[in-house]
Amino acid sequence: MPLVSIITPVYNAESFIAKTIDTVINQTFTDWEYVLVDDCSTDRSYEFIKEQYKDDKRIRVIQLEKNAGAGVARNAGLAESQGQIIAFLDADDLWEPEKLERQVKFMREGGFPIVHASYTFIDENDRVISGKVNVSNTVDLISYMRNTEIGMSTAIVDKAVVGDFRLENIRTRQDTKLWLTLLSRGFTAHGLDIPLVKYRIRKGQISGNKIVIAFRTLKVFWSVKTLNPLLRLYNFMFYSFNSVKKRASK
Repeated sequence: MPLVSIITPVYNAESFIAKTIDTVINQTFTDWEYVLVDDCSTDRSYEFIKEQYKDDKRIRVIQLEKNAGAGVARNAGLAESQGQIIAFLDADDLWEPEKLERQVKFMREGGFPIVHASYTFIDENDRVISGKVNVSNTVDLISYMRNTEIGMSTAIVDKAVVGDFRLENIRTRQDTKLWLTLLSRGFTAHGLDIPLVKYRIRKGQISGNKIVIAFRTLKVFWSVKTLNPLLRLYNFMFYSFNSVKKRASK
């Protein structure tokens, strides 16, 4: 069984998916399997992956029966995964070649349950654009709510420590909800402050709408029942301030 299982939800990603998959194939760490879950794409994403990578037995693609969102797709990938360590990668993001090697080593040496990394931004044409997220050494529930610094495509999770887990069946902010859930259980995430991921900004993507993302973030913050309502609201205000500050500094 592979040590690392990589999971990618795919929806209409034909224009970018080959570059994303190639950054996995080019990893210096090779003990992995790659599960891609097509969420009923209306382009040829599923057919392209199936045909282009049919000879690489480490890579397999499955297709959902109906479009259900990234959370459901990731859960389908989790159900198919055999590795001890789960790594997430969005269908249009890119990994640096040493991403897994550095993170797995860091996780093993520290015995950490969750490891994430810093990341930069690119546009639809692979051009580097302004902005960078530098991660903290340690992230607990409170600090995560105030900064939401864990990028989904940067994160790896050790199931031997946290146990089996699933994402909530919500259309957006499933990633935020996942980290809130795991950190609420007392786990901490440990940051590797090296830019190991290029996060792609695409026109019209939901995560690019700041008002929408703020409302949905408040909704998942409010679901953290381990904190009293005033602290939940205070953390959201802190998060909002930090978001404005980050944008102003770009």
